[in-house]
Amino acid sequence: MKKIIASIGILVMLGTGNACAARTNGLPVVNGKEVIATLNGDPIYLDEFNRTLASMHGHGEGSSTLKTGKIDYEAPLKRLVDIRLVLLEAENIGLGDLPDIQEQVAAFSKQSMRTFLLDKATMGLKADAAKADLLYKAEVKQYALQSLKISKQEDAQKIVAEIEAGGDYSVVAAQAIADGIAEGIMETKKHSEKEMLPQIGAALAEMKKGALSPIIPIQDGFVLIKLNDINYPENLAVKKKVEERVLQTQRAVAQAQYIRALQEKYTNIEEDLLKNLDLEATEPGFETLLEDKRFVASIEGEEPVTVGELATAIKKKFFHGIEKMYGTGKLNKKKEGELDKILTSRVIAKEALAQGIDKDPSFQAIVEEFRSSMLFGAVMTKVIIPNLQMGEKDIEHYYQENLQDFSSPPMVRLKSLVFSEKEDAENALAKLRGGTDFSWLAAHAEGQADAESEGLLHFDGSLLMLTTLPDTLQQQLTDIRKGDTTTYADDNGYFYTILVEDVVAPVPQELAEVHEAIKEKVFKVKLQEAFDDMTDKLREFYPVKSYVDQLIDMSAVQ
Repeated sequence: MKKIIASIGILVMLGTGNACAARTNGLPVVNGKEVIATLNGDPIYLDEFNRTLASMHGHGEGSSTLKTGKIDYEAPLKRLVDIRLVLLEAENIGLGDLPDIQEQVAAFSKQSMRTFLLDKATMGLKADAAKADLLYKAEVKQYALQSLKISKQEDAQKIVAEIEAGGDYSVVAAQAIADGIAEGIMETKKHSEKEMLPQIGAALAEMKKGALSPIIPIQDGFVLIKLNDINYPENLAVKKKVEERVLQTQRAVAQAQYIRALQEKYTNIEEDLLKNLDLEATEPGFETLLEDKRFVASIEGEEPVTVGELATAIKKKFFHGIEKMYGTGKLNKKKEGELDKILTSRVIAKEALAQGIDKDPSFQAIVEEFRSSMLFGAVMTKVIIPNLQMGEKDIEHYYQENLQDFSSPPMVRLKSLVFSEKEDAENALAKLRGGTDFSWLAAHAEGQADAESEGLLHFDGSLLMLTTLPDTLQQQLTDIRKGDTTTYADDNGYFYTILVEDVVAPVPQELAEVHEAIKEKVFKVKLQEAFDDMTDKLREFYPVKSYVDQLIDMSAVQ
């Protein structure tokens, strides 16, 4: 259901890509902006239209949707008008006054105000270059090394002793391999730490270039490593991710510090009261504390935080009843944390209002967009969907009307002879139709193309889906029957004489197998029909005036 609602509800979330904006020819101007249409006297601006044009037609990505050779301007305008009609009706029937809508909008507004304020507070923050470089090197670090695997510890100790006595690693290692006491590859290989066993990675992390590792135990023996070099290959994608991770951490720290500074600026906690407040005491009891009006914290210019407000916040954390928590100490452990959350929420809201974030056009726009999406969804769930009529007959009718969509594809088994000349293919066709055996003809017919020729289609009697064949051949085989013959000319200049060995008709799935899928499809169709019917009727009550004819088609001037 949610996906179905979203399929229409997404209409209100207008795209903001780099639109190939429609050019104009003297559109009306309201509030300094060009108007593409009016609805009930209210303007629909050209910039809204261009965003919708981008989201529907993909102009921001360089593609175009054409209608009779021209850019289709009617569809995006209809979409805009339909949205406005539904939202206008939602307001007029009072959906915007519903408590659940108002609560969701208020919660979204509060959260968005927090985001705006904290983003503003950390604007301009850049990733610490030294930390990012350190983490980047750890991510891409490669060890250029030679390694030996030795079964016996005493053999490993012997090899180490020879090298420490001045022996060249490569010479000693080669001899150990030749003697059969070690396995290894003499050439240097590059490996990242992620490719290694933990104990090998840990040993390498302590080594310097040119060093020999200690003897490293593994499951079935021991390993010796000669570290020849350490490399840090360039990887821009990894570097970007590391910088983003560092910046995200720095931003979180900076925001926490900013919030703490706001609390110090605006609040004062009654430390003695908070410390001595026992939420689990039998007297006066938790339920009594819910009504306690004592101030546990004050906020400059705002209502103070009371014991009752703190107790209520804590109670909401225990969905299965707070009585079970008495005597566990868990309630009292929540005091400081929950008070901090309350104060954080309050001081952020206070500072955001002080900085005028609620008046920021960008903030207002996203809140209004969210409210519109809530209203649109309410129209779907409270007005349109409850009145939809859909029964088994609708599902059965859709099944019968679209049976090809629920059937296996038609299949054919073909054999062919391929010729370079049309006349030779037609002669072969005449012989087949005259009763000549296909195999005999394949062995004796003149003018056949080389089977290895580039671009040939090979029909060797294998079962093929009709839809995988070239379009022209599909059309020729539409009503074909077993034993039929025909010719076909491909785009590479070859001519085919074709024998149809077999035809496998489509086999429909049982209705029961596809019932749920069809039910969803029918629901979407009926939902769209009901939506269109609603907007058509609304047009009779709310006048629409369009200026779309004054747009200059970009396809005509490119």
